[in-house]
Amino acid sequence: MVINVLCEKPAQTAAIARIPGISYIYSAERPKGTDAMWIQVLPYIMRDDVQVDIDPYAEGVLVRNYEELEMVRESNYHGRVIADASLYSFNSEAIAQLKSDGITRDTVPYELNVHEMKKRGVRGSELMIYGRVPLMISANCLYLTENEQCGKNIPSGNNVELIDRMNTEFPVVCDCRYCYNVLYNSVPVSLHKEIDTISTLGLHSVRLNFTTEEPQEAVEIVEYFKDLLIGRAGETPVRYYTRGHFRKGVE
Repeated sequence: MVINVLCEKPAQTAAIARIPGISYIYSAERPKGTDAMWIQVLPYIMRDDVQVDIDPYAEGVLVRNYEELEMVRESNYHGRVIADASLYSFNSEAIAQLKSDGITRDTVPYELNVHEMKKRGVRGSELMIYGRVPLMISANCLYLTENEQCGKNIPSGNNVELIDRMNTEFPVVCDCRYCYNVLYNSVPVSLHKEIDTISTLGLHSVRLNFTTEEPQEAVEIVEYFKDLLIGRAGETPVRYYTRGHFRKGVE
């Protein structure tokens, strides 16, 4: 099965781009010093005052909203156009519409359980099998609110945390390139115990999404899933995780 990896941090990209057996690296910037196939990740929010250009070296682009999809169409870009899970594709009619709009491949919505995936049909789709799910995307900057000053840091942004009344920590990534925050779930989705079922779905590919992980941690997780997908099950490096909606769905 084809395995792709999305990296939010440049250090993650640099470490994972050297691993053989990965089909595509998804990242905002092109990996340096490697011949890895690259999908350019576009931002969650597009602002009028921030220029977003498609890199001519990109094999494809990952679009996260309909404004970006329209931008790609108007640019006459002819590479792969991949819809992230944030673009509606809950049923076959929605998938057909995305394809008519120029989408090459869709990402299976996080909210669908395995029975709904089978009913919808996921042949040709991509499924995230590891990664933190974004819970909220905000133009209000938590770093600015907390520190009363902008912490702009173009390469990697700033990471902060929200702690709820149960003392659970939710990581927040402040993407300073495009001036917005992403609040992620406290633990990542990991479907390592569902690989046998996933292999029967007819997916085009699976994806590992890395957000807050350190580079070495990300490398260990990639190597683990690579082995798992070829039947070499070892001890998982993922200690705390959820299976998301894979079994229980959304009521």
